Amino acid sequence: MSHENFQKWFDEVMPKIIKNFGLDVDSAQYKLLESTTLIASIVHRIHLQFENKTNRQNEELFIILKKSIPNFCRLNYADLQFQNEILFYQTYIRPDEIYAKCFYVEERPPLDYVIALENVNTRGYYACSCVYNPPMEYTLAAMRELGRFHGKGYVMKQMQPKKFFDIVEQIQETRYTNKFTNNAFKFGSNIMTLRVVEYLRSQDYDAIFCDKMEAYLSNAFDKVMIKTVQPLEPLATLCHGDFTLSNILFKAEDNGQLHSMLIDFALIRYSMPVVDLSTYLYICCTNEMRKSKFPEIMRAYHDAMKDYLSDAGIQDIEKYSYDALLEDFKRGALFGFVLKCFFTPILLGYYSPELLIQDMINLGPLEGTKKQKYIGGDEVSKMLAEALLHMKDLGCLEHVL
Repeated sequence: MSHENFQKWFDEVMPKIIKNFGLDVDSAQYKLLESTTLIASIVHRIHLQFENKTNRQNEELFIILKKSIPNFCRLNYADLQFQNEILFYQTYIRPDEIYAKCFYVEERPPLDYVIALENVNTRGYYACSCVYNPPMEYTLAAMRELGRFHGKGYVMKQMQPKKFFDIVEQIQETRYTNKFTNNAFKFGSNIMTLRVVEYLRSQDYDAIFCDKMEAYLSNAFDKVMIKTVQPLEPLATLCHGDFTLSNILFKAEDNGQLHSMLIDFALIRYSMPVVDLSTYLYICCTNEMRKSKFPEIMRAYHDAMKDYLSDAGIQDIEKYSYDALLEDFKRGALFGFVLKCFFTPILLGYYSPELLIQDMINLGPLEGTKKQKYIGGDEVSKMLAEALLHMKDLGCLEHVL
């Protein structure tokens, strides 16, 4: 969008948001502080100044304005993702929960969507300074919040089943489906994962293992991604769907305790806990952290989830036992590994989100994915191979081997 077109759009949408607050459009002032391009959207940070009609005091508000990227919308179905996020904010959360407040939404299908949210930096919540390999306390804080998030799904499913499944039925599938012929994640799953097999062969690793993994991962989209996201009772719950450091904010309390808040609910889904757990563990954590801290990380998640269920009065929590969740993780851990193959070059700085978007637009999903396959060279391939072999040690590949 050109500067002139952006300013025109900006000056159209901001009065609507101001009016939605019940403020005087003519006297309120707004200023764009910063804009950031993400994979599926552009995020604008806005400073709004206005006069409080009640006490006549000058006040201010900081807003996050998310807008879809029209060209990329067609490739990753961001319109459906915006619908999911709007659904989450308008129907799923309660006012007393610690999520960002949603101030305004605008839906103009098929490509133009806007969501205005509270900038929770003013509440002390900030992103981790790294998008990969965070300090352990950040991972534990994230896992505690994920446990509560999954616990909320279990509680609503049991106590308000009609409301819960009404919401579930409205969630739009944008990634793990074969109904889209140009699905970038299908190409990514089936192409990017094979580099690890090629690397292991080059290191003369066990040929039988390599043959079995190649046969399985060459159709990873169907055999891993689509299969893993299918809900199985009783562990199925509402999952975040994109549980990475970029979608988690943190706040340090005076007592040193670290709390976290989830953001960006475009990929919510009724699915299995392993979807979120494996996404974080394989995208955000190093091989060394997973090897040395895996039980502690899983326990932090499970303890928080169990406490949430107990506080809500859920009696039968044995079906959500640690052993049951561990088995779910083993069954579906390859889900996070496939995502790791796709996103590791970006997280390590070998490939930017902006270049990814341009390549997908200019080359198309298939050729754009082929271009990415070997980015990062042997450094990335070795990391992926070590992650896969550790999965073997954990018992996560028994259904393949």
